[in-house]
Amino acid sequence: MRKRFWLALGAVLLVVPAVRAADLPDRPVRILVPYAPGGTSDIVARVLAEAASAHLPRGAVVENKAGAGGNIGAAEVARGPADGTLLLQCAFGPCGANPALYPNAGYDLLNDLAPVILTGAVRNVMAVRRELPAQNVAEFLALARSQRGGISFGSSGVGASNHLGPELLRAVTGIEMVHVPYRGSGPAITDLIAGRIDVFFDNLPSILPHLRAGSVRALAAVSDQRLAELPDVPTFAEQGVQGMAIDSWFGFMAPARTPPAAIAALNAAFNQALSDPRVRSRMAELAVAPLGGTPEAMGTHVRAEVARWADVVRRQGIRAE
Repeated sequence: MRKRFWLALGAVLLVVPAVRAADLPDRPVRILVPYAPGGTSDIVARVLAEAASAHLPRGAVVENKAGAGGNIGAAEVARGPADGTLLLQCAFGPCGANPALYPNAGYDLLNDLAPVILTGAVRNVMAVRRELPAQNVAEFLALARSQRGGISFGSSGVGASNHLGPELLRAVTGIEMVHVPYRGSGPAITDLIAGRIDVFFDNLPSILPHLRAGSVRALAAVSDQRLAELPDVPTFAEQGVQGMAIDSWFGFMAPARTPPAAIAALNAAFNQALSDPRVRSRMAELAVAPLGGTPEAMGTHVRAEVARWADVVRRQGIRAE
């Protein structure tokens, strides 16, 4: 069903409504990225801001407001002007997992923010240290059960997709693993290569060079289908484990009271940007699948993500640190 959902979103790009400049104020649209500059989320926001500027009255600019796993930036947008000139760059954390992880996040995702558009998704891969004595998921699960907590997995921090992915695997298979949080993906990859941790569920763009170099090994694509970049790596479903398709996704949300006409104009502008061949080429370079679609489609996706990860957080007893 998730595969059909993404395919349906891609098809919506073929139907792009006209942008009515009169529905937006004569000021630049501010896109607030709740992370530090330089990451995939930030780069995607900047690519789309540049491409959509031709379809907006005064263009779009990107600002960064990092902290608290994305909560600081999300809270600022939730309290900001609801006139079509302010957007939050959504991602897995602030618009998916954080409502369950942080009892006092500073914003109410489903009531304080309104969906505008899904923009892209990054596929994930289960990578293991080179010498781990498991060649596939079945062997990995058997090894984990035999060691009863002896397997360690790294993450870029509590609540990241590379943390909750292994937690989901624990929930659906009953295996035990030890979580080793890092400050970002880079240090986790370094320790995976060195053999100091056993497993890392990472975004394809950052782990792919190390897989190709043979420094680490891929056991499974954390997706509905095999990845074009790793055609010989089977999915979890192909290896007998269902429910392990996880995308690190991006999109835009606006303050909840933003007029529907303004949201429609923003949606049209970014759909047009996503249909630009130059944008699609740049996103392909980043290993980001371009999406698009309606605000309603994004709203459906966000609600499903919130419910899915709230269940994992509850079942696994995860708490933000």
